[in-house]
Amino acid sequence: MLKAVLFVCSVTSTLAGLKNSASYGNTVLKYYVGQQDTITFGAAVVSCIQKGGELVMPKDKKLNDAVANVAQGARAWIGGGDLFGEGKFEWNDGKDFAWTNWLNGEPNNSNGDEDCVEINLGSRGKWNDEGCCNPRGYVCQIPKQKSTPYENSAFSVYDGNIDQRSYLQAEQFCKRHQSRLALLDDGENFQNLLSKLESPIMTQFWVNSEQDGSSCISVSDNGVSDADCLQSLPFICEQVAVNDLSVSEEQPFVEPGFNLNIKCSASGTPIPKVTWYRDDTYVPHQKHGLGSSTLVLEDIGSYDFGTYVCKAVNEVGGQLRRMEGFSFVESSTALE
Repeated sequence: MLKAVLFVCSVTSTLAGLKNSASYGNTVLKYYVGQQDTITFGAAVVSCIQKGGELVMPKDKKLNDAVANVAQGARAWIGGGDLFGEGKFEWNDGKDFAWTNWLNGEPNNSNGDEDCVEINLGSRGKWNDEGCCNPRGYVCQIPKQKSTPYENSAFSVYDGNIDQRSYLQAEQFCKRHQSRLALLDDGENFQNLLSKLESPIMTQFWVNSEQDGSSCISVSDNGVSDADCLQSLPFICEQVAVNDLSVSEEQPFVEPGFNLNIKCSASGTPIPKVTWYRDDTYVPHQKHGLGSSTLVLEDIGSYDFGTYVCKAVNEVGGQLRRMEGFSFVESSTALE
C-alpha cells in the first residue's frame, strides 16, 4: 500500500497529453510528458491514480523493457524510491527492490536529496535516483477495463450554417474524411461533444447509433434523442486514436526448428498501420493486414529468440498517435 508523503515542490506548466501507450498483459502502459504532464514524482503518483491505475513499478526485465520502450527512451518517473530511509529502496506498494537495473554509479544520492527513481538515464531502461521535485514525464500502468481508449479523440463539427445531411449521408461524409460519426459511449464523451458546440442556441446533431431502419440518434444540450433518419441535421465526425491493441502470443515458448505466427491487431479511426520491429529495426518476415500484421517465424533458431515490438500508428487531429505491444519469444528448453 502506498504510504502518504508530503512533497513541497514548485512547478508551473500548461496542458499537454498522452504521448505513447502500449498493451502489456491485462494492462495498458501510458506515457505522459510535455507541459502539464512534465511533473514532480508526487504529482505523477496522483495523476496515475486519477486515471484509474498506478505509477508503473517495473519489477522484472520484461516490464522494464516495455516501460523504457513506451517512454521512447526519454527520462520518466517510475514508482519507487528511498523516501523512508536512505538507501532502502522500495516500490510504491511497499515491496523492497528485488530485481534492479541501476545505471553504473547509481544510486548515489547526489546533493543528498535524490529519493525518487527515474528510468532511461544514460541508456534505455537504466535507472537513476533523482530529486523528487524535478519535472519529468511518467508512465502509468492501468488495468485495461479502466483505461479510456478515446481520451485523444478529435471531433469535427459540421453545423447548420455549413452543412446538413441525412444520417446516412453524414455517415458517408465522415468515412470519406477518414473519421466516423461521433460515438457516444459514456458521459465523458457526451461532455466532450457538448464542449465543441459553440452556438449560443444548441441544435440537434447526428451522432453514431445503431439504426433500426426508421430512427437514428441525435444529440443536443437536452441530451440524446431519436430522430427521423431522413431528416437533414448538422453532424459531428470523430477520429479515434489507435487503441485496443492485442498480440496473439505475448510470451510464447517454442522449440528450435518449429514455426510460429504472432498476430498483432489494433483499432482506431483511421484504421492504424501495424508493423513489427525488433531492436527498432523493421522485421521483413511479416504479413500486413487491415489494422493488423502477423509476424512469421519459420524454422526458429537461437537468433530468433528475443523481444519483438508491434507498433500501431494512425493520425488523429493532425498528430500521429501510437500504441505498442510486445511478444517475448523464448526457447521451450529454458523450461526444462
